[in-house]
Amino acid sequence: MHIRRTSLVHLPALVVAGVVVSLVVLGAVVPVPASADPGPELRRIHFPVADAVTFSDDFGDPRSGGRTHEGNDLMGQKMQHLLAAVDGTVRLARIDTAGLAGNMLTLVDDDGWRYSYIHLNNDSPGTDDNVNLPELVFPAGIRAGARVKAGQHLSFLGDSGNAENTAPHLHFEIRRPDGAAINPWTSLRLAKGLPAGTRCGYGTNPAAKAVPGAGAGYWALSADGGVFSFGAARFHGSTGAIKLNKPIVGMAATPAGDGYWLVASDGGVFAFGSATFHGSTGALKLNKPIVAMAPTPSGKGYWLVASDGGVFAFGDATFLGSTGAISLNKPIVAVSPTPAGTGYLLIASDGGVFAFGDALFAGSTPGLGITTTIVSAGSSATGLGYWMLAADGGVFNFGDAAFKGSLPGTGLCRWPNGIRLLPTTTGAGYWVQGSDGQVFTFGDAPWHGSLFASGIKPNAAIIDMAVAGRRPTSTG
Repeated sequence: MHIRRTSLVHLPALVVAGVVVSLVVLGAVVPVPASADPGPELRRIHFPVADAVTFSDDFGDPRSGGRTHEGNDLMGQKMQHLLAAVDGTVRLARIDTAGLAGNMLTLVDDDGWRYSYIHLNNDSPGTDDNVNLPELVFPAGIRAGARVKAGQHLSFLGDSGNAENTAPHLHFEIRRPDGAAINPWTSLRLAKGLPAGTRCGYGTNPAAKAVPGAGAGYWALSADGGVFSFGAARFHGSTGAIKLNKPIVGMAATPAGDGYWLVASDGGVFAFGSATFHGSTGALKLNKPIVAMAPTPSGKGYWLVASDGGVFAFGDATFLGSTGAISLNKPIVAVSPTPAGTGYLLIASDGGVFAFGDALFAGSTPGLGITTTIVSAGSSATGLGYWMLAADGGVFNFGDAAFKGSLPGTGLCRWPNGIRLLPTTTGAGYWVQGSDGQVFTFGDAPWHGSLFASGIKPNAAIIDMAVAGRRPTSTG
């Protein structure tokens, strides 16, 4: 490999006042699937009524006695079969026409979510006689404690309780394990294969479970060097008010997460918080622009990488090789160091992977026969694998980096281009930054907010993201 040596030219660290974005998200629960900014809560369900019904988003509508509607009414015909929305256990199967609910059934899934079926049938077929024969309420075997499968026949649609003077319908509720009701409308629409707001499907991503210790916060970066902080990530400064020689192209966080660097396309480096300036290529004539930056595990050095794969090492960063003398099919777009800092990967936009030092080559997208544009990459916690992010939001995993989801798998009708993938501090998940400022969480990545959710529109395009954690993070 051709070694490119540099003379270290000092570029003073700059600290510029900026705007701190602090967001607090309460009850941001999106159980299926791993999601972007929190939207409507939903559950993957089997539609609870056989044959045709009509329903609307009537959750929260006023009801008698000052109540509000805690479900959706599915209008249909008496004796239509009601079906199990999920695999689960029947907690309640009540035959009692007194009160508001009348005959009802409650099903509980293995996660503790409750699905209630209210106003069950109490009439003989073709009548309104209120005889309430048990066999016309529940089929054989349906009783409290029974284990059922999604789609199994549970009961019959009717008009018992305070529905006697209305058209027959199923009042269907979904409640969290804590008993709070959520709007079933999104879940019901998706169960019928119909779009619901911004969603066109449940999604295909693996189930996600956020872990607070996987990352306390993160920063978003705009092309003018504006920095926006979320969660426990503190604002330390930006270049938003500086006239730059070249545009900012990326950022990297200190290993402790209490500072960050910004890097410009000419290799100018701007240090904020606890981040220390170790040198730059700001005064050098580069063959190609700088596109990525990565700190060493100690935070006492960093690598700058150009689009031709030229590598520039500063501080305690060691030069271990480059693609500077190789004729590349596509430009380099990302660098990802190994956990020990004794190797790094260079990733090209066609998904070509170049390993140096103790970095392990575990595969590439050209090797999969896939033609796509890679925009970002990140290494697993062991350094024995890595993820790649494509511009269309697709995620490719290699080695021991487990697939946790992708933007096409969210079930959204539309999703933004992906611009940045960042592994969590545990390596069991990752964040994906969208071009519109959305932040998508996968695996154990916690959601701390986003520009999109806050309605903030930066002066320049969002180009990067860094996490406030204890693993080295890189741009690209």
